[in-house]
Amino acid sequence: MDTLEDLVQLIHAESERLTHSLHTLSPESWHRPSACALWEIRDVVGHLTWLAEFFVDIISRGVHGDASVPAGRPPGDAPTTGSFNAYIAQRAIARRESLGAQLLPTCSAGYAALSRLLAGLTPPDWNKPCAFWPSVGTVPVRTLLVQIIQELAIHGWDIRSRLAPAAPLSPESLPVLMARIPARLRGSGAANFRLDARLPTPVRYRFELTGAVPSTHDLIVENGTVRMEPAGTASPHVTFRCETERFVLLMYRRLTLEPMMAAGQLVVEGDHGLTTAFDQWLRA
Repeated sequence: MDTLEDLVQLIHAESERLTHSLHTLSPESWHRPSACALWEIRDVVGHLTWLAEFFVDIISRGVHGDASVPAGRPPGDAPTTGSFNAYIAQRAIARRESLGAQLLPTCSAGYAALSRLLAGLTPPDWNKPCAFWPSVGTVPVRTLLVQIIQELAIHGWDIRSRLAPAAPLSPESLPVLMARIPARLRGSGAANFRLDARLPTPVRYRFELTGAVPSTHDLIVENGTVRMEPAGTASPHVTFRCETERFVLLMYRRLTLEPMMAAGQLVVEGDHGLTTAFDQWLRA
């Protein structure tokens, strides 16, 4: 899953999967809470609808030489700030409210248009700059593909998991989501890790992953940062064993440790206090 063609095909598959599941919803289901905190399922669909329109807009303008940031974009804060999150929530709910009964048809049409746009790009188009957030500036079109897959895969799970608790992430999306985690960690920081000041640093959490995309990684907490790297020879303070899908959902803050351990989905070895600190960080 490392070619542009593969990523474009995955975006199409994930959007088809999303719209198929949405067409099966009862009218009552749209008002049920999703796995995305504080959002009902209909709000998640509003967010995804707005995102489809957002990506079609910036990519279309970028390939035609316009990389300017349109008026009305969020303030120039970093994407982790409260003002940015409030902007995203406001856009999602406003789009859902404005569309009413046309929410699902508009969402479906938006992702069909996005798939057509991506399928029609030429090799030079992929490196053309397009506007993103003011805090980020311009980015090449190619870098947006992983972002689109992340939104579709994770928010699709936010919807499906509340209707069918065993609903999985697609196996095809897991390598992309795994590759995205280090960048997410760089933006999350370690401010919410309440570690014993007497403990030598760095603190090393090891994840031994099985199933799809099996691998072993260390999450290292040091000097106010969290980073992820392939496991080395240093001994970990805590070792977690779980399937890759569970790890991805942990890192995207959709799951926490205690329910996973109770369900037998996660095995933990090591310092109990550090395990508690990790769980508190996930919940923050």
